[in-house]
Amino acid sequence: MKKIFSVILIVILVFVGAVVNVISEEILDHRLSVSLDDRTEFINSNDDSSKVLIELDMNGISYGQELLWKANTTGTNYEESAVVYYDGVAYIGSCSTHGDGHDKLFAVDTTTGDILWSKFIGPGYVGPVIDNDRIYIGTDSHGYDPTNEYIFCINRSDGTVLWSRNIYGGIAESIQYDKDKIYFTSDIIYALDKDDGAINWTYRMDTYSVTKPILKDNAFFTATSGGMMYKIDIEDGSRIWDAVLSDNSWDNSITTDGKGHIFLAIYYDNTMNAYDEDTGALLWSYELHDGSLSFNAYHNNVIFISDTSGYVYALNSSSGALLWEKKIGNTIDISSPTLSGGLLFIGTRDFEEGAFFALNETTGDILWKYPVGASVTAPPSIVDGMMLCGTDSWNMYAFDFGIGTGDWLLHRYDSSNTAFSSNGLTEWQFVSASCNTVNDITTCSVTNTYDHDVTDVKLKLSDGVNANWYDISGHLLKSESNYYMIEDLSSLSTLTIVISTDQVHHPGKPTISGSSSGKIGKEYTYVVSAVDPDGSDLSYYIDWGDGSFSGWTGTISSGESLNVSHTWNEKGIYIIKAKAKNTEGIESEWSDPLEVSMPKSKPLPLFLEAHYPFIFRFFSLIYSI
Repeated sequence: MKKIFSVILIVILVFVGAVVNVISEEILDHRLSVSLDDRTEFINSNDDSSKVLIELDMNGISYGQELLWKANTTGTNYEESAVVYYDGVAYIGSCSTHGDGHDKLFAVDTTTGDILWSKFIGPGYVGPVIDNDRIYIGTDSHGYDPTNEYIFCINRSDGTVLWSRNIYGGIAESIQYDKDKIYFTSDIIYALDKDDGAINWTYRMDTYSVTKPILKDNAFFTATSGGMMYKIDIEDGSRIWDAVLSDNSWDNSITTDGKGHIFLAIYYDNTMNAYDEDTGALLWSYELHDGSLSFNAYHNNVIFISDTSGYVYALNSSSGALLWEKKIGNTIDISSPTLSGGLLFIGTRDFEEGAFFALNETTGDILWKYPVGASVTAPPSIVDGMMLCGTDSWNMYAFDFGIGTGDWLLHRYDSSNTAFSSNGLTEWQFVSASCNTVNDITTCSVTNTYDHDVTDVKLKLSDGVNANWYDISGHLLKSESNYYMIEDLSSLSTLTIVISTDQVHHPGKPTISGSSSGKIGKEYTYVVSAVDPDGSDLSYYIDWGDGSFSGWTGTISSGESLNVSHTWNEKGIYIIKAKAKNTEGIESEWSDPLEVSMPKSKPLPLFLEAHYPFIFRFFSLIYSI
């Protein structure tokens, strides 16, 4: 008997909505077991969007993503602007508040990455906001030129400035709008008329606000770097309440759950907090590992936040209890959790180690990592099956994430001001491995349902376990190895790999015999047989040459003959062949081909052609009918 270890390689893929669960079942002992590596990377090689480099763990699913394009003229060396999207066009700001930048607003074609137009506006932090055919964006010089800072209203189609207004001290955070007015903050809360920028009302706060505000139920909420939070009536600008915070708020956001709670992280005391929407009273507080410069996101009674030590958190929105935390890098800056399709997207500010990440929203497990060689400071946006985000390398990236749409007009936030897109992703394209163990030999079918070829698909066993890798015909691909690399897997294709810790023998090449000619519409019987070196029972698969196949027959003993029958219904010459498969799933090579002619031809006497050519042609015609 062969000495063979068994494996854990049965995988059931459950795909409900856009949430993926991978379930593995242990077969025999675990010495050849496989574990899911949560550090899997999927790296686009040399910016060739036709192929994607994916590492696939044996017991799971590998998420496909394609780099559509990157536009290297839309970034800055410190990119904080989120991307917003409307009707096939992405809009992003490029600032010079922390170093060189274009100081422009760009419109980019999301199909090609081409720049449609750009408009010089000056330095600023905040991304644009789209209101139908208008774009609102503010500038901020970081204190270098406070008299030359503006709010702009820009035509979305061509970049024409419709109106602008000087705002002393600049606008460091997002602009909100309703039917008639736009709202934003410096050290003053402004409400301006949307048509001409005329001031409707103002409210002076204790100091400057660097917190993303929220517009909800006829009220405007914001917090300041002086440690105050405000709720203002948007009709007349009167104060509804103010509340003293535990410390100063900086580069954070206010988010709501629609249930009377608002949420705010406070950078200077490392906390994530919940407050009563009606009174501003503190409901709970959770201490993070470090200060947070992240916007928070809410979904399904969970608050998601990151901190500057590289941790991402999921907290129960009612109690503040920790559900999970995951350290994904050394630093996370302004890049913030963005949720869609059961996944959380975020980037790290780790300079040459900077990368985009996708985490499982429920568990925090890292599903993929895409290194970009530069810091990711901006929050990702998800829309129309794409992830759009700028980086600190002067590049804006667009990835294809499958089928889906989103509504991210408010600085990547949806209409409820949360970083969640309920319809952002409805399907993921992927590479999967489905494995089965029979008689101590494991057969894995690796399928690429992604719409591009993938390269270097890595099948990996558990650490310290080596095996032999074979193709379906039993030919050795790699011996005594912990992994096997499929160099190229075409779109919509499946490749079968056989794994064993001992030598695998494939059945011998079958023989197929029977009539080489016949009449159409008549059934003919053929005899196939093969020998398995291990004496395993065999089944057979016949290609009848007319586009039809027998399918795998029932099993018979090795060396015994099997009768198979077929009828051809059209005239022609057909090449038939057979292959065998043993009970362990190992297939043989194809038999030598057998040529079959339909209909049967009858030879005519040669003297007819020489002496009576007319009669020869007549009978030749008759025989060919």
